[in-house]
Order: sequence, then structure tokens, then C-alpha cells
Amino acid sequence: MKISIITPSFNQADYLEETIQSVLHQGYDELEYFIVDGGSTDGSHEILARYRDRVAGCVEEPDRGQVDAINKGIARATGEIVAFLNSDDLYLSGALAAVAAWFREHPDVDWLCGETIFFGKGHPTTLYHPRLPVSAAQALAWEAHCPQPAIFWRRRLMGLMGEGFREDYRYCFDHEWMVRLMLRGIKGGSLPLPLAAYRLHERSKTVAEAVRFDEEFARLAAEYLPRLGWADQRWVRATAGYRLALQAAEDGAMGAVWQSLGKSLLTYPEGLFRRPWWGTLRRVTARSRGARTTV
Repeated sequence: MKISIITPSFNQADYLEETIQSVLHQGYDELEYFIVDGGSTDGSHEILARYRDRVAGCVEEPDRGQVDAINKGIARATGEIVAFLNSDDLYLSGALAAVAAWFREHPDVDWLCGETIFFGKGHPTTLYHPRLPVSAAQALAWEAHCPQPAIFWRRRLMGLMGEGFREDYRYCFDHEWMVRLMLRGIKGGSLPLPLAAYRLHERSKTVAEAVRFDEEFARLAAEYLPRLGWADQRWVRATAGYRLALQAAEDGAMGAVWQSLGKSLLTYPEGLFRRPWWGTLRRVTARSRGARTTV
């Protein structure tokens, strides 16, 4: 079973070689590996020159960003299974063999997510177990989490869902694609095995531009909200309020916290019977007590 991997990169020389080695050292015979660099000026070219004859393709040219680079790789991919690995993340030993075996055993499932290790200087090393969405509403309510480095899909999905990821979503493009999968009723599967390592560092989008993810996710939810049933719309709106409350708690704006929570409860009273409501309440209450003790 051929697996196509795409690595988009731009000025990631500090991590690029380790990423490339994590793919090539899989020892997986049916690997098709593409690296798409957006015209780096930090020494990445010299790194890529050392591996050019060991990969299926290496593109070095200006592009419109990460999503454009990934789509270029997808357009070249011929493997039955496809994935992308950013140039600061890693695959763990045996990951591709495990993925191939899983897909052989589950011929009717079109995508999977495995476990992911989060690591990085100044960040605790943690093992993340994915929570797959079962509906578009669950994905838009942020109650499903599938770390990107451990996601793999059958290439036929790109034909069903379009030829690539949407470039108008710079941060949540993979999540937007997952919402479309859910709307089409295309369910995934989970593999209880660590497949990848997600690196956190000061230049990664997850760390440096975290607020942008929240802003773009709000736009994503607004785009797809009309396609949900009324109860699901209320649920998604309520959980957006939970996130606003948590952000207000981080900012110390406790008045805004209780306003957001109150509005969420009015929007979706059924939230009282769901764990996210109580989890949010515990977190903001703890923050409120901490604020009082420091005054």
C-alpha cells in the first residue's frame, strides 16, 4: 500500500532535517515523499540538496503559503494513503507501517487519527489521545480534537471533497476540511498508538499565533452554522460563549466571564447536562478565586 507524505516548509532549517529523517527512516518500502519549500533563505536549500535523490519530488519556489504548498504536494501524490507532515514535526518509528496495516484492516474507513506526542523546549511532553468528531456540530463546538500530524486519509477523499485544502483558511484549513467530511457523513477511525510528535516552539503558529486560530475558528463556525439543525446551532453558539468566558478569565475580566456564561446558558440550557459547561465553570471559578487572593 503506497503512502504519499507531503512536507510543506518555509525557513525551517532548524527543524527540517530532523523532520525529513523521521520520514525516510521509517523503512517503509512503498513511500512516496514530496517536500515543497516556499523559497527559503535560511539554509533549507542546502539541507534539501542532501536528500533530493531520496525523495519522490522536491519543489523549491515561491508559493502562497502553507496551504498552497500542501495542495501542490497533493496534486502530485499517487499513493492510496496521503498525509502531510509539517517541517517542524516528526513521525515516530513504525508509524507508516502501522497506518498501512490499519487501513488494510478497515477497508471501509477513509481516514484515521492516531495518538500524538506534544513536546518542545519550555513545554511539557504529553501524550494526546484524539477525540474524533461524529458530527459537524461536534467539530464546530470544538469538542473533537485530532492533532494534525497523526491524521492520514485515503486519496480518494480528495476527489470527493475537492482537490485540496481551502487557502482562505490559513490556520483552520484542516479543521474546515474535517467539517466538510462530517457534513458528507464520512466518518473516521482512531488508532490507539503514538504515530507522530508535534513540536511546540516560539515560531510555530500554534504558539506564536494562537489567537489567530480562535479568530479563524469563529469565522469557520459562522460559515457552517446555517447548515446545522436548530439544536446544534444553539450548541455551537453556546460553546463559543464558553471559549469567550475562558479568554475573559485569562484577561482577568470576570464581569465578561459571567456575562458570556449566562448568555451561553440562555442559548443552550441543555448545556447544564454536558461536561463542557461544568468544566468551563470550574476553570473560570478557579481563576476568579485566584484573582481575589492576589488583590
